Amino acid sequence: MSLTYKIFGSFLLIFSFCQVSSAQGQDAERISFSTPKTIYFGGERVWLSAEALKDSSPAESKVIYAELVNRYNESVAIAKMPLEEGRSFNFLLLPTNLPSDNYLLRVFTRVSPYQNLEEGLVQQFITVFNRTIPPTVVAERNSVPTSEESTQINLSREDAKPGALLKIDLPQGEIAEVSIAAENPFLSEQGMISSARAYESIDEHSLVPELFGHVIEAQVEGASVDTTQLYYLSLHGEKSALFTDRPDADGSMFFDAGGMKNWKYLVAQANQNGSLLDFGIISPAPITHFKSSFIFPELEISPADQDLLKDLLKGGQVEGYFVNEFDSSLSPVVTGFVEDRTYLLDDYTRFETVETVIKEYIQEISVKTIKKKKEFRALDDVLNASFDSNPLMLVDALPIFDSDRLAAFNPAGFEKLDVLTREFYLNEERFPGVMSFSSYKNDFGGFSIPSNAIYLDYEGIQPKVVSTESLFNAPNSDQNIMDWRTVLYWSKIPETSIANAIEIVVPDLKGKYQIKVKTISAQGESIYLRSFEVK
Repeated sequence: MSLTYKIFGSFLLIFSFCQVSSAQGQDAERISFSTPKTIYFGGERVWLSAEALKDSSPAESKVIYAELVNRYNESVAIAKMPLEEGRSFNFLLLPTNLPSDNYLLRVFTRVSPYQNLEEGLVQQFITVFNRTIPPTVVAERNSVPTSEESTQINLSREDAKPGALLKIDLPQGEIAEVSIAAENPFLSEQGMISSARAYESIDEHSLVPELFGHVIEAQVEGASVDTTQLYYLSLHGEKSALFTDRPDADGSMFFDAGGMKNWKYLVAQANQNGSLLDFGIISPAPITHFKSSFIFPELEISPADQDLLKDLLKGGQVEGYFVNEFDSSLSPVVTGFVEDRTYLLDDYTRFETVETVIKEYIQEISVKTIKKKKEFRALDDVLNASFDSNPLMLVDALPIFDSDRLAAFNPAGFEKLDVLTREFYLNEERFPGVMSFSSYKNDFGGFSIPSNAIYLDYEGIQPKVVSTESLFNAPNSDQNIMDWRTVLYWSKIPETSIANAIEIVVPDLKGKYQIKVKTISAQGESIYLRSFEVK
């Protein structure tokens, strides 16, 4: 895999902060989103169509977040979704270990909650089931009030039998959204919830604009912050990238990942493998405090719900089977490391230590023994001499500070070595050359991360969903797959056009399904509902 280093210029961050500060007097970013259903099992995808606008134009932010919060005001899941022209179609993957309960699904950008809490932080309840951690079981639960059935939605047939074609005539007027999905009989409030109703307050925070990509925030705690200490942050996935920063007087650091998107985890280190006891990564989610009057609805089930839940579980398991295509292209990243020489190690004799490899055929680097430890010296091609200290040593973008340990390591898992024979500048840092190993699988080739480093599962921006035409279509009859869909139609799927009538194939999954139609007129927005049951 190619190795990329992103230069994070401090002038860029200052410029970004100035841009947002000057924009605070103008209209803030306004967020909206929708999802086709409100009932799920752990492991399912919560599909989202989200939008971020500023005035009537797309917002400047390039990332929008979907977060799941439990009744204890704890964040239990978060997705970083790409914004293009202010729009995003993506999903939040539900953890499989979530206890059965009602959760608050909320959507925001990095700056929108602080600019305008009401319009910049939008949310609704969803219900999540876990068959191993069930909710409270009662003999007979309180039934959810039935929505008024609209007479403006007409069905071609009253008996919705599996496999039948059902034609649905929609209300007249400008239709903004149509969804047909499994009904949620466990949640009475399924619409959007006002932030003014939900939150007592939101913690203040510096605005962190994301004009190019995701910004990773870190914090150093302590009575006295060392503003001279250098911290390294490497991101790892299909590609690897290295970033550096020093804390400000408050201990804050910001690593702008820019064009890097689909990484899976990060590794944080202090210079020379220093202690990270006071170091932590800060979530991009705002810290809010619920009003005492804001109550999460209790989730209860009764024995009579057993068959329904079994069917919904089937639907949740099958949904993951249908293939969805994602954008696998790697966005270009501003690079600061251009190698002078690349060695493909399989082209040479495989030796058992890095030291021997360097001595035998790497002409631009030498090995020295200083105070009984092995060190490396890169050639300074500009001055035609050797540097007098270790170069920047990397394994899949992971900085290595112990040259003696690297020298003794068996490089069998390393695919290539890139060498830079000049001074290398990374932000304000200057390094005496670079020796960078890349492994076959971008997994460090078996080299363990340094002892004081922090390894953290911290996924990057999700890939763009590029194929959505058959996202909720019924399986072909020749596939011999049971039709256990819980979402039958959703107009928010990109490139889906809304006609005055919709035809759907009735699924094999029994239960009630709700048709929801949102229209817009001069009088405002209207919602029409109609249900049908598959028996």
